[in-house]
Amino acid sequence: MPIYDYRCENCGKFEIKQRITEDPLASCPTCGGKVERLIGKNIGIVFKGSGFYTTDTRMAKDRARQINQERQKDNQALLDGDIKSYVEQAEKTDINIKEA
Repeated sequence: MPIYDYRCENCGKFEIKQRITEDPLASCPTCGGKVERLIGKNIGIVFKGSGFYTTDTRMAKDRARQINQERQKDNQALLDGDIKSYVEQAEKTDINIKEA
């Protein structure tokens, strides 16, 4: 439930926990004076799921670099003209990619 800030004419500022669907308070719960709801400045935002933190994107980039390095080994074996090494390296790379 959100916490709303109110200002009472007599008591000053206070906070109260209310449902979003509830109407704003019309009177102070302490003294019964007239209150007005204030606009809050400190809103806590919670990001859920992956992709919001630098560690999430860094891990993806590191994994992409690793896969790229594996593919470079495949290409080097092919450039050397060693087909057998190329096939073995390509199969290892495919397995590593599937595990990721």
